[in-house]
Amino acid sequence: MASKPVVAVKTVRIPISNVYGGGDYTAQISVGSQNAVVNVIMDTGSSTLAVKQGTYKPHADKNLKPSPYAQDVAYGTGGWAGPVVTTSLTMGVPGNTVTLQKSPIAIADEQQPHNFGAADGILGLAYNALNNAFNLATYLQQRGANPPVTYPWPFPARNSSAALAQLQQLLSKMPQDDIPPYFTEIESNGITANKFAFYTLRSVPSFAGANLAQDPLNNGFFILGGGEEQTTLYQGSFLGVDVVDDAWYNTNLKAVQVDGCAPVNALPLPTKYEQSMISNSIVDSGTNSLAVSKDVLTAILQSLNSLNPQFVQLIDKAVQQAEGIPASQLDLSKWPGISFILAGDTGQDVKLTCSPQTYWQINAPKAGQAVFQINDMGSVQSILGLPLLNNYFTVFDRSLDSYGSIRFAPIKRS
Repeated sequence: MASKPVVAVKTVRIPISNVYGGGDYTAQISVGSQNAVVNVIMDTGSSTLAVKQGTYKPHADKNLKPSPYAQDVAYGTGGWAGPVVTTSLTMGVPGNTVTLQKSPIAIADEQQPHNFGAADGILGLAYNALNNAFNLATYLQQRGANPPVTYPWPFPARNSSAALAQLQQLLSKMPQDDIPPYFTEIESNGITANKFAFYTLRSVPSFAGANLAQDPLNNGFFILGGGEEQTTLYQGSFLGVDVVDDAWYNTNLKAVQVDGCAPVNALPLPTKYEQSMISNSIVDSGTNSLAVSKDVLTAILQSLNSLNPQFVQLIDKAVQQAEGIPASQLDLSKWPGISFILAGDTGQDVKLTCSPQTYWQINAPKAGQAVFQINDMGSVQSILGLPLLNNYFTVFDRSLDSYGSIRFAPIKRS
């Protein structure tokens, strides 16, 4: 009996930019028969692939196949709803691409204003649990639709929060199924290894120069199907953080420590949130701040205050002013690192440090200004976003066990 041929999996280094997403990093994908090039936010905090109409014109896509499914997704800062279709989708760079001929993709027909910023959509990189869809087949059949499909979108698109809420009520009564996320489809088809990685330098765009898109600080890389082999992007060795559940990239935050101060234990997730939130922290490439829980923020501010009360005074000024504070008021050489201590993937604790240059962002939201990138969004769960990733080449390795590991190596700056 002939052995099955071994197919080499691909690794693709893909340029990403924080300009279109206003801080969130986007990559380009080509959608449909016209190969419409769209910029999508690369988000480990969600699983859905969605694009809005514009550059991509679904009515002209000869590869589009409608379905009876619709999706309705709410983020911390917006939401949308629309039909799910399948079409061809290509990602990569000239000479090194990966293609799915029948990729599920949602078309964001109803959305809150400025939902994706200047980006064209979003590509969620989390697990299946966050990619549910509503099956409207019976509902549409009862209303005479033949065939019972959601594209063209059978609801009036009004693009308002009220209209979206009304639609959400209707959809909540429909049966649900999971849709395979894009990365899961790529990996399960043997196209890439079960990992990806991020190289980023900023959590908001730098306005230091006239051309934001050309500024090296505003650009990075997404590694599809790889990580550790990208030795030009990091230095030193990797530290592995345990992923404790696949609701998101859930992690166990044990403590926070400001350099020069004792570590302060982070509170565990309250029992009433354990079923929905799973753990007290997640790692999220789609959040451009450290959106920490109240107890973690309190610990940080109290530690900073004990070192120098002026630290907290400057933070208060920056938070109160939409444009931050003049960067000339900061001497970042005197500010301490802020570390997050998480449960490691081999039972050890892992200490990851944010430098002052990453929890403060200079030349934002305009040249000469500075914004503080640690906040409390009112959640009991800490979202460890881009200011943490900006310090490390970050590999999301889903092959280690049922949930995987997130590995961090000090970033190599050019």
